[in-house]
Amino acid sequence: MTQKPGSEERGFKAQVRGPLIIAFVLAIVAFLCTFIFATGGTDNAPQLVLALTVAGAVFVVTLVMCATLILVEKPNDPSLGEGTGVNRSSAKLYAEARARREAETKRREAEEKERLARKIDEANAAKDAQQKQPGA
Repeated sequence: MTQKPGSEERGFKAQVRGPLIIAFVLAIVAFLCTFIFATGGTDNAPQLVLALTVAGAVFVVTLVMCATLILVEKPNDPSLGEGTGVNRSSAKLYAEARARREAETKRREAEEKERLARKIDEANAAKDAQQKQPGA
């Protein structure tokens, strides 16, 4: 994260405190809602186990989502975009791949020309040998 001038560096406790408070508040709301609405009226017994289960699930899911958002928000170091590695620009990658393809094409064309020149030389040598034979 980019630090603003005059702000103190955020430590682990500062990063964890916010998501824990959010998860705790949402778990309490889920507990109260489930406890009230799952009972089904004043004649029935309160559903305490169901309310605790829902509150625990909401707490865990909220923490996981907050942790994921914290990880996604963290920007990469600017030096990662330079040089080699996965963060090189696609224009550089394309230019390098194109240069490799062109070099490979030129090499293949040169090999093909050389192979054809050898075949022509062999055919000319065979024709000269046939013409030199008397009465063939």
